Amino acid sequence: MVYVVSMEKPDISENIIESLAQGVIAVDNLMNITVFNQAAEKITGISSSYAVKRHFTDVFTRDRWLHDIMNATIKKCNVFTEYEGSIVQRYGTPRSVSVTTAPVFNTKGDMIGAVVILKDTSHIKPLEQESARRDRLAFIGTFAASLAHEVKNPLGGIRGAAQLLSKRLKEKTFREYTDLIIRESDRLNSIMEDILEFANPKKINPLPVNIHKILDDVLMLQQCTIDARGINNIIREYDPSIPPILGDSEQLMQVFLNIIKNSIEAVGKNGEVRIITRVAADFHLIEERYRGGKFAEIEVRDNGCGIPEEYIEKIFTPFFTTKKKGSGLGLAISLKIIKEHGGFFRIDSTQGKGTVVSVLLPITREG
Repeated sequence: MVYVVSMEKPDISENIIESLAQGVIAVDNLMNITVFNQAAEKITGISSSYAVKRHFTDVFTRDRWLHDIMNATIKKCNVFTEYEGSIVQRYGTPRSVSVTTAPVFNTKGDMIGAVVILKDTSHIKPLEQESARRDRLAFIGTFAASLAHEVKNPLGGIRGAAQLLSKRLKEKTFREYTDLIIRESDRLNSIMEDILEFANPKKINPLPVNIHKILDDVLMLQQCTIDARGINNIIREYDPSIPPILGDSEQLMQVFLNIIKNSIEAVGKNGEVRIITRVAADFHLIEERYRGGKFAEIEVRDNGCGIPEEYIEKIFTPFFTTKKKGSGLGLAISLKIIKEHGGFFRIDSTQGKGTVVSVLLPITREG
């Protein structure tokens, strides 16, 4: 597509260009920038006063791919349409963009430069990724549920047969083998139950719940593990102003049992697990069912081994685990439960220094 420029009413043309939602950058035949509208400033993080009259490559020093397509447009009159890429903003933040370029001709048909249209797609990519993730999880859930149903019936038969055999065996050595079969059958059955719960989660039964009581109950359940590992620093910093939260106490108990258990297992003998609650205000979320306003933030902080950076993106993926006997469904199920409650997770971790898991749940009323 070729743009023909008329300069009869430059003030109107400039106003139109400045009002566009897309970034507009024009260059002359020598690649010097002549137009840099407000949308381009917002997308690139570069001011018009800095960009105009500078060479294109001096302004976009870290975006080689953009130089290449602009060169092709200027030298070969190539036109690029909706070319996807990522530009580095002035202060180093990458931003996804869609780029359209075209040569610019005057009324005599002489080429006088080129124009590039930048469209910010940074908000579209996460939505596409979330949609793909949901489709993938739906498939995994359906497949896993079918598999779990097929496995559970013969598994029950194996366990029953092992129990009968154990009763008839006289030698203790042989009964150790049957006991092992029974234990492993129970463990496999527990994994199957997790799979079924992930594929067909229970509907939440929302009632006003005291989040601090849930946290205390979880710590009481984990007390034997805490004592066995010799952990003395379990610190509670509760905000007494947090009102009851509308939620399902049984499912929230499961969530915080997963999180706190992971923290306890991550720290050593002299490790520390700190549980902090606070009111976090004015979160505006874009997903369906989410609403802005005040949230109760429950933070579980430990100084344990931390999570390797390459695992952070995978920890909510079903069946992903670094534990020898883990099913990899604990956090995946927890994420679904929290989303059903209208909340969300946040995880920050540094390998060798520790992990901070934050759960935010909407507060139903003021205290």
